[in-house]
Amino acid sequence: MPRIYKGRGYPQKSPKRKGKFDPSDAQNVKHTTVGVWDLYEEIHPELAHVPGSSRLEPYLEMAKNAPYAWRMLRDIASIRACWWLLGVYLAVECVASLIPAVSLWYSAQLLNIVQSAVDKRTVDKRLLFEIAAGRLACLFLSRLLRHVRTRCVTPLNHRIKQFYAIHSFRAMARLDVPTFEDDAVQRQLEQAVAPMSHTTIAWDTVATTLRAVTTVVQLVSQLSVLASVLSGQRDGVTLALLSCAQTVFARTVAKGPLNATGVWAATTKNADYIRMEGMKKTVSAVAHRKEIVAGGLQEYFFDQFRQSVEILGDHAKGFMQAMRLTTERFSLMSFFQDPLRELPQIVFTLRAVQYPASIPVSLASLNLITQTTESFTHLLVSFYDEAGFVTEKLADVRRLYEVAHIPNRVPDGREPFPEDQMSLEQGMSVEFSNVSFRYPGSEAYALRHASFRIEKGQLCVIVGANGSGKSTILKLIARLYEPEEGEILIDDRDIKLLKLEDLRRAISVLFQDYTHFPLSIKENIGLGDPDNAMDEDKVRQAARLGGAEEFIERLPEGFETYLERPVRDYYSSLPEGTTSLFGRPVDYGRLRDAGGMQASSSKGLSGGQMQRIALSRSFMRSLVSKPGVGLLLFDEPSASLDPKAEHDLFERLRQLRGNKTMIFSSHRFGNLTRHADLILYINDSVVLEEGTHDELLKKDGEYAHIWNLQAQAFLP
Repeated sequence: MPRIYKGRGYPQKSPKRKGKFDPSDAQNVKHTTVGVWDLYEEIHPELAHVPGSSRLEPYLEMAKNAPYAWRMLRDIASIRACWWLLGVYLAVECVASLIPAVSLWYSAQLLNIVQSAVDKRTVDKRLLFEIAAGRLACLFLSRLLRHVRTRCVTPLNHRIKQFYAIHSFRAMARLDVPTFEDDAVQRQLEQAVAPMSHTTIAWDTVATTLRAVTTVVQLVSQLSVLASVLSGQRDGVTLALLSCAQTVFARTVAKGPLNATGVWAATTKNADYIRMEGMKKTVSAVAHRKEIVAGGLQEYFFDQFRQSVEILGDHAKGFMQAMRLTTERFSLMSFFQDPLRELPQIVFTLRAVQYPASIPVSLASLNLITQTTESFTHLLVSFYDEAGFVTEKLADVRRLYEVAHIPNRVPDGREPFPEDQMSLEQGMSVEFSNVSFRYPGSEAYALRHASFRIEKGQLCVIVGANGSGKSTILKLIARLYEPEEGEILIDDRDIKLLKLEDLRRAISVLFQDYTHFPLSIKENIGLGDPDNAMDEDKVRQAARLGGAEEFIERLPEGFETYLERPVRDYYSSLPEGTTSLFGRPVDYGRLRDAGGMQASSSKGLSGGQMQRIALSRSFMRSLVSKPGVGLLLFDEPSASLDPKAEHDLFERLRQLRGNKTMIFSSHRFGNLTRHADLILYINDSVVLEEGTHDELLKKDGEYAHIWNLQAQAFLP
């Protein structure tokens, strides 16, 4: 996987170009080995035949991204009280950018006083005090402007961050399953809407652009003052040019090995390095600790890691470190850097020998000119860098807005569903006609040429081994994915024509790989019916039907308990005896990712208890009293339940479903299949048999064979 690093000492990610970057194209891509890393750099970018095109390309990108920047400014203008804050901020920055030039002017006046003192042996005391007062005023004004700037930046950044947090949240929330799972989309989201600790892409762009503007103001003001200073100083221009040359030369020598605006990628295929990094992540992850300790794997990992390090030797470095060492290699040009730095002093020495009486003035002049010129040159270089940063920030703004328009893979239909809302009380029919499906990136079929029909109000059980395709059928019914071929009909209507919002509102589904939100138990259950998510009575009723109410009540915070607290507590080193704080256990480890929480997660709840909470969410959505649901889908709903809890669950489901259509998937045959109106036996992605329990036993096929095997396990 290519790894891009970022920082002021290293190339930034460049805006995307049209075309293709192919590492195997030896004609257009340069390959370099850096330790265990393979670095590929584009050597013929787009428009390479045009002289200077590589320099023009960033500005062409700025022109392309300008409409997005204008849209960003309009959005910021719509935020409460942002325009006047921006105006104050801009005024402060402009005034602050003039202060260095004013300070330089005062320094030049001080130099004139020294010159007058040497020539006339007199000092204009009044002028000297005015200059000292002016320099102090500049210092006080700088401090005041920094304070005002902070008071403007803090609310600006906060309000802009809140505005784009809503934008980013919606951009991610609207994506369907196959789109969100796409690696390219994930990378796009990381670049555009990844949370930043203290700032946002939008504010960074505004601040960077304003810095570029104020840098221009500084350059113009300092250049005008510097010109007046140099005109009155002997050898001033020579000293300035030498100081400037030294700074530019130092930057040239320190330039990194990669083109900041170019296209490049890096990867490693070294098996020892990959394995070494894998072992580092294994022993540092909380998820693997139990198995490492229980399996006594500590010494194995230690020995293997040590061997990998010894095999790799000096090459056991990350890409960033390897590139840093590359930039620090010996360079012949660096020999000239130090002598060039001393040239201004050499010129000063020669001038002092020629005009001894002018040594005091020359010394002050040398110090003023070299410092001012170096500051001006650094400012000029900074402006060049800022221009590149503005280009990148504008590209980031474009990506920020583009993610809001990522097309979903599952297209929405246009027909409302159902035509008669009351018809859902009689259930929904489902028909698969020659349906085949493969998950994105997989060559194997998850479902192959499946054809069957489930009538309204039927109880259907899909049975088969794990991985046979049971869950896939339910996901296709809920239109989480699109089949590759075939047709799915809901109430004899093509599922692709139905509005997704209407269809999913009419379906209640519990998947095998269920999740729990990093919210309270009350909201975890209530989200089964968002319109009544905070209705405590309905939540309790759903929890009772899901078999979760009893153990929830025993929790210290009851229904307000957070399964995984999304906000961590902060505290210093605590005494060893401290086991709880703020009424919660002290967590001395790193905060776990609530989003990746599995069924057997926190608060000491068992897998069965966590599954009952998920079931309660389904009950919240699928109560018979709720007329908006006509199809109930349950994917392995009893996987983590004990036999008694499983029996009780099935009985409640059968009694509460009324006339609605209900589809179960299960790898266990039992009491549920006996009452099923239709059983689909699936194996290896193919529906092999269908019928009632008695019909399938009479066929004496695969279903009957597995039923008998399970039955024998309970016979004496």
